Amino acid sequence: MKRKYKGKYIQRERRIYHGDYLDVNIFPVFKKPGKRKKKTNPSSEIQKKLNQTYRENKVTYLINNNFSKKDLEMGLGFDDEHLPETYKDVQKVTRNYIRRIKHYISKNDLPELKYLYVIERGATNGRWHIHMILSGGIDRDLLESMWGQGYAHTYRLEFDDNGLKGLAKYKVKEPTTDVEVIDEKIHRWAASKNLKKPTIPKDRDGFISKDTVRDIRKGDICEREIERLYPGYTITDISPYLNTINAGEYLTIRLRKTKNSRVTKEVFYKCRK
Repeated sequence: MKRKYKGKYIQRERRIYHGDYLDVNIFPVFKKPGKRKKKTNPSSEIQKKLNQTYRENKVTYLINNNFSKKDLEMGLGFDDEHLPETYKDVQKVTRNYIRRIKHYISKNDLPELKYLYVIERGATNGRWHIHMILSGGIDRDLLESMWGQGYAHTYRLEFDDNGLKGLAKYKVKEPTTDVEVIDEKIHRWAASKNLKKPTIPKDRDGFISKDTVRDIRKGDICEREIERLYPGYTITDISPYLNTINAGEYLTIRLRKTKNSRVTKEVFYKCRK
């Protein structure tokens, strides 16, 4: 049986504001660790998962922070006559398409284009396709006709409590081999430079105690009490986790904007004790 690490720690709270959404990550910061085993690097498999989670969140934050239901989503594909062979070929065609859109925008005095796209290769048939989000303002039929490489479908963006519907299409996957291998399902993303990054205020140490995080994990504190710490937001998901090795309490809270609410002294004290 592995021995639990009993070093002293405080809970650190990190907030990430992205559009109408707020992610709160609460995790332990060890102050006086005492004797511990020599630190080891995570395995390559664990590191891949960590990198993947970071990339997925980064794309999510950019989408929620820069696009709304007024904007558009496009699915772009290639017919047999225009089927590209390599990732670089797809990238070149996609960039040329964006240049044509920008030229039209400049010529017609429309608002600056914002975009984010993911290039994907099917795991079974090896055919390339693109998922793209872009700011509205251009006629949808015109956008589709400007593609000229195969199918082009345009939709209005839809958001729910968790953000953009169908967000899974934009989750970037780490290829296990070279990007040119036809059998691998490949995701690569790119975005315009004018996208606004999410707002990440200074971390707050001790704002929520480890006892409070433990009570949340056990279900002893209701969601309404937690929401009062974040006025104007409603909880959409809570994911607690207890690390059995270092006994650290971890918590991820996802919230969406609502009407403002007040923080009562009673609840505030309970979460600060």
